[in-house]
Parts: sequence; C-alpha cells; structure tokens
Amino acid sequence: LGPEVDGVRVGDRVSFWGSSYTTHGVLPAARLIRIPEGISFEQAAAGMNQGFLAYVFTHFTYPVKQGDWCLIQAAAGGIGLLLCQMAKIRGGRVIGVTSTEEKAKYVREAGADEIIISKQADIAKEARCITGGRGVSVVYDGVGKDTFEANLDSLAPAGYLVVFGQSSGYVPPFDLMILQEKGSLFLTRANGLPYVREYPRYLEQFVTWVQQGRLSIRIARTYPLAEAAQAHAALEQRQVSGRVLLLP
Repeated sequence: LGPEVDGVRVGDRVSFWGSSYTTHGVLPAARLIRIPEGISFEQAAAGMNQGFLAYVFTHFTYPVKQGDWCLIQAAAGGIGLLLCQMAKIRGGRVIGVTSTEEKAKYVREAGADEIIISKQADIAKEARCITGGRGVSVVYDGVGKDTFEANLDSLAPAGYLVVFGQSSGYVPPFDLMILQEKGSLFLTRANGLPYVREYPRYLEQFVTWVQQGRLSIRIARTYPLAEAAQAHAALEQRQVSGRVLLLP
C-alpha cells in the first residue's frame, strides 16, 4: 500500500471535509479521514460527516437528556433524520416537523414520537399540546428565518434553540429581551468546528450504531455528476427526504 501519512495509506478509502464537484482531487493527507471497515462509500458520503454534526448538536451543543422533548425542524431532511435518531439514542422524545404526510413516514421510521405537519398546524401550539403545555427542552433548526418565532414559542422555560442553518434566509436582528420574556431562553448558532477533537470517538460510535441498526442513512436519490443542476433543483424544491448523492 505504500507509506502512511497522517494516518492514511495509499489505497485507503477516504472522506474529507469540504465540497468539490470533481471526479478527482488533490488534498493534503491531513484533511483525509479513513472510511472504517463495514461502512460503504455511499454511507460515508451520505452520513459520515453530516452524522458528526447531528452527534455534536445532540451530545454537546445541547446534550439531550433522558425524557427530554426535542423539536426537530425539517425533520425529513438529511440532517433532520439523523438528528431524530441521535436524539432517540440519547433517550430523548422527538417531535419531528415536516411539510407533508409523505415525508412524515420517513420521520416516523427515524424514531419520532410525534409528527407535526407544518402546512396543517400551528407548530408552537401543537408542540405545547404534545408536552402538556410546558414546551420542549430544545429545538434543532436548519430553516432559519421562517421558523424562528415558532421555535421560540415552542420552548419550555430555559429551553435551548440550536440554529445550524438558514434554508429560508438568515434570522433578522432582534431584541435580546425577547429571550427573557419568553422564559429565559438560550440561543446558539452552531457548527461542528469547536468539537473536531471528538471526531475519532464519534466515528467509533457511528460504525457501531450503523452495524447495530440504531442509525440508518436514508439516500433519497443519486445523480450522475453531470446532472448536478437537477440534484440542486430537487433539493431547492424540497422534493427529497434524506440525502442526495452525486456519483462520478
């Protein structure tokens, strides 16, 4: 196989952080992550690094505790389905928010205890009804502007809003007193960078969970690299539940 550099040998199957629409690439060995045995290329591409984000959000950003109610926006998306499963692994109770009944079946398969169809319901009202009026301990949100107020109104006192994306646009500036008025809430805009040191431990858990069937990675569609524009259109039009892969 040749010499080993930064833990990776020539011939290893590898992943890396970043984006690249290419069939071949040249990268520093330090940026490469060996794909563990028992994990396919497809599972690695669709879930290994994105799974790390779900792991960080549920284990560190807000560590889900046994019995916590967790509301997950866009729960049928690639990271949403992983968040549902990670929260359940931690012992949480999950309310998955999605736009259609068709997508809801995938959220249920990911372990959600309750489903809110966003097009049919007042999210905050439904979340409080499900939790006996108290509200949820944490909201995980990758939508941003369109769901911000509903997220705050869904939280229990001293609840956490973890924002990790802005598919609907950035949250506009707001008065911090709102957080006090709605119950001394916590708000963070999160990513995985502060926790990269946890990646080796996560990767061991990832392999175990996949092999035990506790974590599944839904690949909704695959496209040839030449059809990247169609893949983007499907995502933008919210036609998919799960991950989309481009194949060289």
